[in-house]
Amino acid sequence: MSRRVVILSHGDSAVPELVAALHARGVRPHALVLYAASPLREWRALPPGRRVAAFPLIPLRWARRRIRLRPRREVRGRVGRVVITGPLNGRSMEKAVRRLRPDVLLLAGCGILSPEILAIPREGTVNVHPALLPWVRGNGAVENSILLGVPLGCTTLWVDPGIDTGRVIARRLLPVAGGETLEALARFLRALWVEMAADLAAAAADGPLPAGTAQPARHPLCRAVRDPERRAAVARAVERGVPSTLFERWRPFADPRDLALPPAADALVAPSAAGAWLAEVPDEPAAPRVAGGAS
Repeated sequence: MSRRVVILSHGDSAVPELVAALHARGVRPHALVLYAASPLREWRALPPGRRVAAFPLIPLRWARRRIRLRPRREVRGRVGRVVITGPLNGRSMEKAVRRLRPDVLLLAGCGILSPEILAIPREGTVNVHPALLPWVRGNGAVENSILLGVPLGCTTLWVDPGIDTGRVIARRLLPVAGGETLEALARFLRALWVEMAADLAAAAADGPLPAGTAQPARHPLCRAVRDPERRAAVARAVERGVPSTLFERWRPFADPRDLALPPAADALVAPSAAGAWLAEVPDEPAAPRVAGGAS
């Protein structure tokens, strides 16, 4: 009997890339579950004066969201089943996932799961976080990594009831040559996410995944960087070559074959204080080299 790897997503734009990467590896996920946000929940949040006019539109909005979630034919042909279900942690989602009886549930752009859904997969739920754990938890992965003095990279982990606090399976640095824009760094990090998610799903389809390593500490939860001063600090850091400096400083601790950080990396390296890189790096950026990308 083949192992059941189920992908759960809110319809993230990287899902077709992930499915294509798995197809290239000869892996066909058991199912792709896509969930739609609840228009009823949004309706309840409206001011009372607008609810009467908006109420008749709820069924139309719900149907439109489900139609928009339907993936392209090439994606549908590369997974065992496509299931479109109700909102995150809702009753319909729980029933859909339970019917699929997954061995492993892989998150691909997904909110925080309830304990009830986390308990469904026979072996557990896994995720790829677009930053290095335990140092950069939460959102705004690129910006917060730079502000905290942590190189860009991704982490595969088992999902527990906390936010990015589960046991770490693997961590990998993003190669940064210097001269990349912030937009390019985000694009390269996305490519690394797809690669590591495909590796994780392929390994789960082949057999049980490693137990992973417990995170030694819980760092503060990061939020999306919206403050103009902090965003300006990130822009200056990118112009001064901070991401490539961070990559070069952490690379000696990584596996030279794939730049994977060892489980004990937390005892070998530590992020600098927030903003310290702005003082350390010269105002004049180094001469740009050819931009790198996810390996």
